[in-house]
Amino acid sequence: MKMKRVLMTLLVVLVLVGSLVAFPLDSVSTSAWAMAGAGLSLDYAPDSFAANPALLAMQQDRSSSFVAAIRYEDAFLQSNFSNHLTNPLLEHPQSDWALAFTAGSLAFSIQNRNALENRVDFADYTQYTGKRNTLFQFDWATGKAPLYFGLTAKALGQSERNTVEIGADRLLLDYFIQTAIGSYEPVDNQSSVSFGLGLLLDYHWFKMGVVTNQFAYSSSDNPLVISFDSLLKTMDWGFSFSSPTYDGDNQLHLFKIEAAVDLLNISSNEDRQFRAGLSMKLQLLPTWTISFLTGYREPKATPSDLLSIDLANGFQTFGLIIRMDTFNLICSYGIPTAWYLKQDSSADPTFQVGATLML
Repeated sequence: MKMKRVLMTLLVVLVLVGSLVAFPLDSVSTSAWAMAGAGLSLDYAPDSFAANPALLAMQQDRSSSFVAAIRYEDAFLQSNFSNHLTNPLLEHPQSDWALAFTAGSLAFSIQNRNALENRVDFADYTQYTGKRNTLFQFDWATGKAPLYFGLTAKALGQSERNTVEIGADRLLLDYFIQTAIGSYEPVDNQSSVSFGLGLLLDYHWFKMGVVTNQFAYSSSDNPLVISFDSLLKTMDWGFSFSSPTYDGDNQLHLFKIEAAVDLLNISSNEDRQFRAGLSMKLQLLPTWTISFLTGYREPKATPSDLLSIDLANGFQTFGLIIRMDTFNLICSYGIPTAWYLKQDSSADPTFQVGATLML
């Protein structure tokens, strides 16, 4: 019976990955999670402008005008198996779907995220609180090398379902009905509209980006406010290095290395964060590649801590991306770095699977 439950849970994951499309609501591209979310200045994927709208100006010559991506994420707790809990792989699952359309320097994205929280265990089912976030995003960019400018506008709404029950013997059907079909009620005072901007300095092998995610905002029925304080608290800064794709004879390099370092929410003592990521790409053909990625992120309570590393509070990610022409397959896993110190951590190990289709 235990093996049956595990197999059914894995089947849910596979079905979701085959049927959903997504951009992260976390202002990073689908590929960047494996690099701990780093990439404010890294033109890594067609949806990189999710981190910095100015990156959209660098994609005007690309043939892709439609991007669909998928993501499913959840914690992986060994105790769920050792304690023989119901639905051991559904700790607090989160699935996203979205579509993005680009035309020159313009992009329009739609995203939906379903998350199950507050897990309660019963003999033959698990109970959660369901949350759904829906995002509409418009991006525009312009500029001339080496300087680019971008503007983004986001409209976000949230809805809830107080009780979501997932039975062990009908896991697949319950998850689909409760997250995709079930009725969710709008949450008061949770809708918002915000405007952000981004800058990018591009010197090919070296890039630097500055982003403010919210220089103007409005929530619920409140009027639109332009806030210098919000601009500073949501300001991000980052830089990246990348080796050339082709050599002097226009031949494809076998390997391409990219690295990024970001400092997020620099003026906010609550949300300040350090992120760093590294990617090594094996280039079999221009559109057939295998990428190995790793990253590290850590919250920073004070500005003086920005450049120091405290493994007790960090989180490391690992990932594999296989690109097959217009299709990307993404598998990632993350662990709290406190484990290296043999310490407990409030962060859970997390796995993520996803895919991207570019047309």
